[in-house]
Amino acid sequence: MTAYEDVLEWIATRPWWQQRTLARIAAGETVSENEYEEIAKSLFEKPTVAPEGGWLASVTAPESAYDEPVRLLAVKGVSNVNRLAENQELTFAPEGLTVVYGNNGSGKSGYARILQSMVRARHRADILPDVFSESTGEQSGEVAFLVGEVEQTSSLGATADPALGRVALYDEHCGDTYLEKEAEISYRPSAVQLLDDLSSVTAGVRRVIDGWKMEKDKTGTLPVVGEQGSAAVFLKALTAQTTDAEIAAAVSCPQDIDRKLSDQVDQVTRLRTADPAQEKQRLNRAAAALGEVSKHLSNLDRAFGPDVRGKLGELREMASTAQQAADAASATSFGDEPLAGVGSPVWKALWQAAEKYSLVVYPEHEFPRADDGAVCVLCQQSLDGGGAERLERFHAFVSDTTAQDAETAKTELDAFLAALGQQPIETQPLAVAIATIEQSEPGFAARIQVLLDAFRDRQAAMIANEQLSDVGVAAEIELLDSQVQGLRDKISSLDAADFPEILSRAQAEESRLRDKIAMRDGKHLIVSERDRLRELMLLNEKFAETNTRAITDKVGQLTKKYLTEEARDRFTHETDRLELERVTFKATKSRQGMGLMHKADFLNARTGARLRAVLSEGEQTALGFAGFLTEVHFDTSKSALVFDDPVSSLDHMRREAVARRIVDLAGERQVIVFTHDIAFTMMLRKIADASAVLFTTRGIERKRKVGPGFTTLNHPWTAQNAAQRVDTLRQEVAALRRDEEGMSEAEYQKQTEEIAGHMSQTWERIISQVLAEPLVDYKSLEVRVGKLRVIGRVTAEDVKTYDDSYSRISGWAARHDPHPELNYTPPSVETLRAEIDVLDGWLKSVKKYQSS
Repeated sequence: MTAYEDVLEWIATRPWWQQRTLARIAAGETVSENEYEEIAKSLFEKPTVAPEGGWLASVTAPESAYDEPVRLLAVKGVSNVNRLAENQELTFAPEGLTVVYGNNGSGKSGYARILQSMVRARHRADILPDVFSESTGEQSGEVAFLVGEVEQTSSLGATADPALGRVALYDEHCGDTYLEKEAEISYRPSAVQLLDDLSSVTAGVRRVIDGWKMEKDKTGTLPVVGEQGSAAVFLKALTAQTTDAEIAAAVSCPQDIDRKLSDQVDQVTRLRTADPAQEKQRLNRAAAALGEVSKHLSNLDRAFGPDVRGKLGELREMASTAQQAADAASATSFGDEPLAGVGSPVWKALWQAAEKYSLVVYPEHEFPRADDGAVCVLCQQSLDGGGAERLERFHAFVSDTTAQDAETAKTELDAFLAALGQQPIETQPLAVAIATIEQSEPGFAARIQVLLDAFRDRQAAMIANEQLSDVGVAAEIELLDSQVQGLRDKISSLDAADFPEILSRAQAEESRLRDKIAMRDGKHLIVSERDRLRELMLLNEKFAETNTRAITDKVGQLTKKYLTEEARDRFTHETDRLELERVTFKATKSRQGMGLMHKADFLNARTGARLRAVLSEGEQTALGFAGFLTEVHFDTSKSALVFDDPVSSLDHMRREAVARRIVDLAGERQVIVFTHDIAFTMMLRKIADASAVLFTTRGIERKRKVGPGFTTLNHPWTAQNAAQRVDTLRQEVAALRRDEEGMSEAEYQKQTEEIAGHMSQTWERIISQVLAEPLVDYKSLEVRVGKLRVIGRVTAEDVKTYDDSYSRISGWAARHDPHPELNYTPPSVETLRAEIDVLDGWLKSVKKYQSS
């Protein structure tokens, strides 16, 4: 199975959105950070329907992608960095090997640290300002570099351009970390790189959801309730699973709970300020008042109740029947009278009025007076013509039993109605009782008044013989009697010793009522908090789905499977070159967004053996160098490498191996070496020349009485080999030629003496470099006998040329004092140029002896 097939088989087991994302990445799409939120939202929606064949159906094996190489061009604009001189520019050749030479204290490390702060390095060193400066200004500096063929810059102190992360830097401290810490192998098989990219997107989606979680993680406002009540228990147990029905049950309240709370507050207030005796008196007054109201309502209920209604109905029936009988008798006796209605109530009223009046005007006569001379008491007319007889008949009728019965029935009815009308609906004792109860039970008076008004309406309806409406007083009387009994029970149980308990129970009831009201009024808060918990629960579920651990583990598995062996082989290859034995490169762990971590270790050593404790200092340096080279081997971009004193602490046995390895690397990528080691510098030049690798010189020097950090294009004289010195001599003579005009003789002589001194040193460097050094193998400290043939090829003419030239030069140099009588004259520019040609020609001819 290939790495690509391995990835596809595994990703098919992952959530649909990760499959879709990987398919997009494999198709060459870039999933930007702006899309993370949209992907996060899709996790909470119905899954998108996959295309036919699934999300991975169109995925094809990705082609390997290589980053463009990054090459360094210059460090410039440096200010307030260590004591480096300002307005300097250190440039690098974009190809081959650039060796930056500087003595200790020249500022070389300062420039290296600027690069170290921006490129990939396993060790960082602080970049300090000039500690001797009176004022500390802002540090500044720029690194110019190429990404492919595009020039860019990155400023010191700002976030480094990510592309600079492809440039790797090595120094002694970086090497030390390879002994103790894991190294990241950044290379991935292209199929595994898909998972790295998926991990980045997944982590981005995770950050989005985590942000949403933080917004929902703050507990919402809930009703304020007591800590011990059932409401508090419910609120503490509130979860995402709490149902609407459970919330409804927790917030349900009686309709009159607000009145009950008010009553309870008043009761607690009284209990806090009262003593048992006073409380008994208050309860007795309240019970008496309630009893008075109950008794009065009962009396009214009896006064206007069914029994009274029945009695009234009987009286009305009797009066009506008697009147009907009287009316019938009147109709029979007086049917022929001129006027009808004799015997009717109206007629009777008239008759009775006439009787009363007759007793006034005829006090000596009984009514009716009908003898001669009498007149009608109503019309004041004579009774002649039948009037007297008519009065006699009327009197007989009125005195008859039928008329008397009707009169008696009417009188009884009128008396009953009069008594009914005199029944008081409200009394003074009742008003006092209602007022007493109203003080502790607001609204009581209005409630009772409704019943009293109903009884008043019933009274009027009964008197008027109108339709009656029921008065529902039984329930109220029962409630009042129950309250009276409750108060009597409290009175009987009220004792000074129990009073605190009574107060405590009253306060607990008040708290319970307050909690119920708070829960009722805060229902929307409870629902909102429950909904927040539901949203948070869903966010946590989806947050767990974005965990990158599974992807990271798979990357580790695949990388171990497809990369570790190659990394181990590369490490072994590098250590063999440096003559290190019994060490290996082991995979340790993988990290999210990172590669597989590796670490150098012993091969088949006892548990606990530490590299630093066993290896010599030189071996440790070599091992760190091998670890670094193993890591950069997998950099497919072939970006620049920077070495800062790579052979520091390295024994002489391995210096040439390191130099050769650096030159090998310079054959395929830009390499920059910072060094203060003259021998190593010359070794690099020699190997580069032999390997046809471009060798570029740069220097950093310290100026006396000024400070470090001045950059040059060339190495200082002491670090130059014979060929470089010949070139430098030509430059010095050319400069003398330009400046000769106007010089004093003393100035000219001084310049020629300095050039002659350099010529003398160049002859010495040629002899040591071309003839002496090849005879000794500095790696093994053995004499190379075979190289003696080079000396044997030196001719007598060669020796004479050397002797003559060296003699002439010695005469010009400042170390010899010219005798005054010789009238010494310094050599001309043309003479100096000719002598340089002699040096150059001798060097080239003798070097040919080494290859012939």
